[in-house]
Amino acid sequence: MSRQTFVRTNANNAASLYGPGMPRRTKPDALALRVGRRIRALREEQGLTMEKLAFESEVGSKGHLSSLEAGLVMPTVATLKAVADRLEVLVADLVTDPRDGDRAKLLELTRGLPPGVLRRLVKELSAARKSAR
Repeated sequence: MSRQTFVRTNANNAASLYGPGMPRRTKPDALALRVGRRIRALREEQGLTMEKLAFESEVGSKGHLSSLEAGLVMPTVATLKAVADRLEVLVADLVTDPRDGDRAKLLELTRGLPPGVLRRLVKELSAARKSAR
């Protein structure tokens, strides 16, 4: 098991007031980086700045969002939910890369479709699944 290298952040300096802070990675985690790149792509697609997304999603700060997008921190489920809600996507959209295969591409293609089209697709896919059994 490799040992992680961490740096102390300004948040760590507040340890005397709030207890020990969480160290931040100096090298990106592969999974966190994939999620971070996806968050960045969806944020940029909507024309949002890091500052605006951080504020409106209650992530906390532009710096924390920057660390998320750079893969330097592993996002919590609560953070992913807050970001997804602001971007008006599913958490699944944040953790799925459309280049990962047909299922991932299908998820991407359905993002933003009108409800009526989604209902029709669900019916068609349900029927196709039943006939495949």
